[in-house]
Amino acid sequence: MRIGILIGVIIAGLIGGAARAEELASVNGTPITTETFNKKLAELPPGSKDTINTPEGRREVLDILIARELLYQEAVKHQLEKEKEVQIKMAEARRTVLVEAMMDRLLTPKISGDALKNYYDAHRNEFREVRASHILVEKETEAKSLKTQLASGADFAELARTASKDSRTGPTGGDLGYFTKGRMIPEIAAAAFKMQANQISDPVKSSYGYHIIKVTDLREARRFEELPSAILDEVKRTILQTEIQVLRSANKVTVNSEKLKQVR
Repeated sequence: MRIGILIGVIIAGLIGGAARAEELASVNGTPITTETFNKKLAELPPGSKDTINTPEGRREVLDILIARELLYQEAVKHQLEKEKEVQIKMAEARRTVLVEAMMDRLLTPKISGDALKNYYDAHRNEFREVRASHILVEKETEAKSLKTQLASGADFAELARTASKDSRTGPTGGDLGYFTKGRMIPEIAAAAFKMQANQISDPVKSSYGYHIIKVTDLREARRFEELPSAILDEVKRTILQTEIQVLRSANKVTVNSEKLKQVR
């Protein structure tokens, strides 16, 4: 069994709160039960289940749970919870758990049953896809020069290969692939979704530099049943962002923009 999976099991906190059920093991009287074991086993990533679903694999997971309980009890014995750094981490962990619980509380009614499909169908145009390429340079003068060359008939892909500072897309002619608005940096998305196929943008500034963008294809939003998991996740994030915006509007939030500019 891969050590990465085992470490992941520890970090994920598979022991949870042990309910009184049939004991698989105990550590100084603290039980590790079949109920806890099976519940947490079901939460493991699909890729690890085949490995763990053997007598040897299950024993290794149980050994991990035993090790975790031993470490917990030892930490309590040494009163580690009184150490300042530990208290800070415990407070951060508590905050994280509460934030995630609140996100679940907000999101679950919006994505359960037909709710997610209904939301997507009502906002389908927001999930149209564009395929685009870009050339990234540091200075606006460089971008303007590239735009002039392209207007004179230069090949976009070749310029991307020779001039783009984007080491990931440059070698492939600047191709960014298909993306929705939510899966691209805002400046590129804002420009690309206003363009037609084969249209080339003026210089677009972002935190990365200056971009020349070429839209190579436009694709209507897919039917809900055809959505890949990446876009389904994006729909859920969009719903959550809407809920957070409602919270933000209902509460007092201030931002010190000048101080923010000074942060390095």
